[in-house]
Amino acid sequence: MNSKSRRDFLKLGIASVPALVLRENAGAQSPENKASSQGAYRTPDLLERFIDPLPVPPRIAPVGNGKSGDLYRVRMLESSRPLHSQLPPAKFWGYEGHYPGPTFEAMRGRPIHVEWENRLPLQHIFPVDRHIHGAMPPAPLVRTVPHLHGSRTDSFSDGLPEKWFVPGQSVRFSYPNDQRAATLWYHDHALGITRLNVYAGLSGFYLLRDEQELAMNLPSGEYEIPLSLQDRTLDSQGQLVYAPTQEGGVALPQGVWGPNFFGHLPLVNGAIYPYLNVEPRMYRFRLLNASNTRFYNLYFNLAKSPTDIPSLVTFHQIGSDGGLLERPVALEKLLIAPAERADLIVDFSHLAGKTVTLMNNAMAPYPGWALFHAIYPPLNELMQFRVVRRLSATRKSFSMASPISLLRLNPAQSVVTRDFVLTERMDAQGRSLGMFIDHKGYSDPVTEFPKLGSMEKWRFINMTDDAHPMHLHLVQYQILERQGFDYGSFLQGKLELVGKPRPPAPNEAGWKDTAIVNPREVLTILVPFLGYTGKYVYHCHVVEHEDNDMMRPFVVVS
Repeated sequence: MNSKSRRDFLKLGIASVPALVLRENAGAQSPENKASSQGAYRTPDLLERFIDPLPVPPRIAPVGNGKSGDLYRVRMLESSRPLHSQLPPAKFWGYEGHYPGPTFEAMRGRPIHVEWENRLPLQHIFPVDRHIHGAMPPAPLVRTVPHLHGSRTDSFSDGLPEKWFVPGQSVRFSYPNDQRAATLWYHDHALGITRLNVYAGLSGFYLLRDEQELAMNLPSGEYEIPLSLQDRTLDSQGQLVYAPTQEGGVALPQGVWGPNFFGHLPLVNGAIYPYLNVEPRMYRFRLLNASNTRFYNLYFNLAKSPTDIPSLVTFHQIGSDGGLLERPVALEKLLIAPAERADLIVDFSHLAGKTVTLMNNAMAPYPGWALFHAIYPPLNELMQFRVVRRLSATRKSFSMASPISLLRLNPAQSVVTRDFVLTERMDAQGRSLGMFIDHKGYSDPVTEFPKLGSMEKWRFINMTDDAHPMHLHLVQYQILERQGFDYGSFLQGKLELVGKPRPPAPNEAGWKDTAIVNPREVLTILVPFLGYTGKYVYHCHVVEHEDNDMMRPFVVVS
C-alpha cells in the first residue's frame, strides 16, 4: 500500500472505530481468525504453550581432515517431524534432515570445505510463482545454493543466487574462516525462490571462534545455546503453509508472490512455544532472526502474561553480526530484524525458582502503520526459561565479556559515496509489484565496481513505508549514522537531509553485515572491501523483497 492509501486508511479508521473497542474487535477481522482457501489454520490458542523442551541443533562433524582443512558433507533432504507434541509430523526440507540444520563450529584460520548435496524431490514443497525473475520457465522448480551469511569467501563459494544446482547434483564450497569470531548462519539463496526454500527449513548456525573469544571464559558447552527465531503457519493437519499477503493483509491465491509473510505461530529452533530448564547462572544465547519478514522487539519478562505489568530482566549483548562488541551493552529490549544476530548473556543467578518468558512487541509489518488493530498475529510470547535446575557444583562459574579494542573506520578515508534508493512499485489498485533498488532489478547490468582494499560510504535512502534490513555479501561494515530526509524534495530529485544525524545504538556499534533502514531515513554505512575480487550481491533480507526484486549485484575489482 502506498503512502497516500495508508494515510486514507488511517483517517477512515479514526473516523469509524471507537477508541475503546479497537482491541476487543480486532480479532473478529484478523486473518488468524478467518478460514483460508488452503485449509483451516491452527491458531496459537489451539496448542498448549510451553509443554515441549527446546531442541538444540546437533553439531556436525567433519568426514575428513587434511592440510587444506576439514571436509564436511551435507545433504539437503526432505524429512518430517512434529513441530509441537500435539501435532502430527510436518514435512520440511532440512540439512542432514534437521530443522534447523546442524551447527558448524569452526576455528579462525582453519579453512573448511563443504560438499553440499541436493537430494530433494523434484517437486517443490510449496507452489512456485513462475512470474518472478529467476523462477520463470525453463528454470526447474527445485533448485538450491547455500550461502554462508556473514562470511568472507571467494565469489565461487559465496552462494550466488544464479549458481543454483538441482536434485542429484552437488557442489563443493570452501570457507577460509579468515575473520573475527562471530555468529554466522547458512541458508539457501536460490534466485526467485529463496523465500520458499528458507521457509521450508533450509537454514542453520555456523559458529566461528578465535583465541580471543575462547580466552574470555564465556558460558560454554550446555550453557551456550543457539536460538533461531521464526514464524510459521500450519494447516489443520499440522503441515507448513506458505501464505504471503499483499499490503494490508490482503490474501493471495496459492503460488502468487506477496510482499509480506507473517506466520501465526512462533518457532524457536523449529519448535512451537518451547521451554528450557536452566540453572541459576549465566547463559550465552546466540540469537538469530531467521524469519522471512517479521522483526522482533524482544524482552525477558517475569510477568505471567504480555498484558500484565512488565517485570523485565536486564540482559547484556556482547556481540552482533560481525563478532564481539567493544564492551557489553546492558539492555531491557532488543530489536532484531530478519538475518540479524545478537550474542547475548542472560544471568539467571538471582532468579532461582522463577519463570522468565521471552516476549516480543514489534509491530508487523515493522515499524507498523495499522494503529487500531493487528492485521497480522502479534506473536507476543515465544518461549520460556524455567530456573528450576540445581546449580551444578561441578561446573565452573563464567564471566561477562571483557572490553576489547575495536577498529573504528574513519569516514574521511572513504574513496566514494554511493546512494541507493529503496522503492516499491504499485499497480493501479495499490498492490505491490515488487521492491527495487534504484528502480533496477537483479538482472539489470552491474553499476557498482568497488576496488579491493578500498573503503566506500554507502547510503540507503528508504522511500517505502517499511523498514528494510540491508545485507551485503563478502564484507562486514560499520554503521556511521541514520538521518531523516525531505520526502517531497527527494521526489523532485534533491536529497535534503533533515534533523540531526543519529549515531548507531551502542549494540549496533560493532561490525555488521545486516542493518535496518527505517522508512523516510537514510542509513549510511562504511564498507571496507577486503578479501577477494569477483561478483557478489547486496539486498534486503526480507526474503520476499529480495526475491522480487530488491537485490543487486556488485563486482569487486583489483
